[in-house]
Amino acid sequence: MQVALIKNLPVDLAEEVNQRVIARIKKIEREREKYPQKALEKHFGENILPILALYLVLKEDHSSPEDVLELTRKVTEEMYTIGRKRMAFIGQFPFFYRVIQKLTPQMMKSAFPKEGFDIEWLEVSKKQVVFNMHACFYLDSLTKYGVPELTPVFCGLDDLIYDGVSPHLRWQRTGTLGRGDAYCDFRFINPQEE
Repeated sequence: MQVALIKNLPVDLAEEVNQRVIARIKKIEREREKYPQKALEKHFGENILPILALYLVLKEDHSSPEDVLELTRKVTEEMYTIGRKRMAFIGQFPFFYRVIQKLTPQMMKSAFPKEGFDIEWLEVSKKQVVFNMHACFYLDSLTKYGVPELTPVFCGLDDLIYDGVSPHLRWQRTGTLGRGDAYCDFRFINPQEE
């Protein structure tokens, strides 16, 4: 996070914010509910908690909610660019869509349990992998902390990681729960089958 902060703030301020974020993470960690599902613990501890702590710390320093949200988005995207780089590396190979087709259902089943996510599978074929999410642990968690407006930052990470990442995959989304839509739609399209 500190590296991402330094790209968006003066070095001294980035270091100070980073230290305060670490302290906030520790405080939330001591006080928070622990989840019996390992996958939900991982989602909260590794993904939600750092960004939540950053957002709460930045809110203490800025009067403009829009500025805080924008800075949080920029830092988060910087932190997750490594995910895009990994995806782009794999995406250069012609078998990339087949990897998505085979692994996405397995990964979703193990990493996104029904206790936190309500997933409706629509298609898994040579043409496309499509599912809708009707309940989201991220939105629920951030709502519990009184900051549901932070959820679209996480929604945007899907776009960051998948949109235009490979000539062998087309990513399509029309809405997310975090952005106020009825559900999150996920569509991975095989361009060779269009």
